[in-house]
Amino acid sequence: MALFNIKDIPIHSRVMLAPMAGITDAVFRALVRRWAPQSLICTEMISANGLIYSKQRKAKILDHTDCDRPIAYQLSSHRPEVLLEAAKQVIEDHQPETIDLNMGCPVKKITGNFEGCALMKEPQYAADLVRLLVSELETPVTVKFRLGWDHNSMNYLDFGRRLEDAGVSMVTLHARTRAQGYQPGCKWEAFGELKQALSIPVIANGDINSVEDVRFVLDTYGVDGVMIGRHCQGQPWIIGEIHEALETGKQPEPWPIHKRLEVAMLHAKALSDYQGPAIAIREMRKHFAWYAQSFPGVRAYRNRLTQVNSLDEVQRLFDEILSGQYALAG
Repeated sequence: MALFNIKDIPIHSRVMLAPMAGITDAVFRALVRRWAPQSLICTEMISANGLIYSKQRKAKILDHTDCDRPIAYQLSSHRPEVLLEAAKQVIEDHQPETIDLNMGCPVKKITGNFEGCALMKEPQYAADLVRLLVSELETPVTVKFRLGWDHNSMNYLDFGRRLEDAGVSMVTLHARTRAQGYQPGCKWEAFGELKQALSIPVIANGDINSVEDVRFVLDTYGVDGVMIGRHCQGQPWIIGEIHEALETGKQPEPWPIHKRLEVAMLHAKALSDYQGPAIAIREMRKHFAWYAQSFPGVRAYRNRLTQVNSLDEVQRLFDEILSGQYALAG
């Protein structure tokens, strides 16, 4: 039985994977899916302009695997005709459950092009973009946005209402302003305010990092689900574990370092097969540091983990880490 619907798409988990540039590629999503088979997961942000004008129809950022469902493809653009053409192309090639529009990215090179959170400065224009896509597509359209441009222009309630009037099927609120970036200080109470203002599903996002956080947000603010992003870095199992905890009431156990490193190597080998060893090892350096975080002595290895050049070197370093941990335990 569905927990809620996005238009006519049934959703069976309240815990979703947020889009993250350079992180939520097809390989990472496949790892998340091992533990979260029912969760809606999102691609990296895809430039509609790049897709149309650079003819990136076969770009790897668009790839999905057989297990990659339910999936949302997230697009970014401020140009109506380009956004619509890109959405149609993605739907034709990949049949996603939803098309998600990025209206929350705070990065200067995105907002400087009147994309991402810059669209919150022109709410009617943003609503018109949604209205166009909704009128032309059968696939549900969803939007991810923030509280507003800065603390003097927090227009998330008006923005959400305009999007609902335009026909959007679900919204995700990141509870920070553009000016905050990813600094501490999420305004979680905004989740409840937006849920009260809208009749469509509302998803909460921003510093929701544990089972306790998820339960608090769901119970206190009445939102339909949560979207977790950076907390998944180095622990792709967390989406599935939180879903399971909500279902069973059982608290997840912390993962020991040897299991974390096993998944890290699995991730590295899969990415090597997918991208080739040279590209994969560069991409994995940040992931290795995340997988190895929060264990005694990690500082001694952090720089080395971000400078590895081969899978063999990674394995030797992991063996050294584990030998050190066994020595500490003994």
